[in-house]
Amino acid sequence: MEYRDVRGIFYRIVPSARVTLVLDPAVSPEGRFHHDSQPTLYVSPRPDWAEHAIARYVHDDDAPRIICELEIGGAKVLDLRDREQCAAWGADASLAAVPWMPERAQGLAASTWRIADLAREKGADGMIYTARSEPSRWHLVLFDWRTARATGKTLPYPQGRSD
Repeated sequence: MEYRDVRGIFYRIVPSARVTLVLDPAVSPEGRFHHDSQPTLYVSPRPDWAEHAIARYVHDDDAPRIICELEIGGAKVLDLRDREQCAAWGADASLAAVPWMPERAQGLAASTWRIADLAREKGADGMIYTARSEPSRWHLVLFDWRTARATGKTLPYPQGRSD
């Protein structure tokens, strides 16, 4: 199985009170690429892209958040932007673009879970996926992030403004 090696600086937005837990998995039992409390970490290569990624989940009465910098030391991933890799894996990248919340509201399993489960089954540490609203923006979801570490650097959220 061929993987894309991903390493570098990434960003995750967490409640300020959870800054020391930035490497903990997503707290919700299900999300775009996880279900049944599967351990999952969602990160973005740019702070503003991380802001876009969580915008629909942020509410006015939420606790203050902070943008945390992480270093990924190397992750073997399925890159859903790479048609050749997807074909070799038998992966239908279009599943990643299906809005998962409406499916869950109908009591259905999210289509996005199928692509994530395939990547997990094939031993990937995670996947690169694009934003539905802007395909040039991409994010990384990790199922195994042993090579990740918090750098200790943070930025205000929203970026450029402190709460």
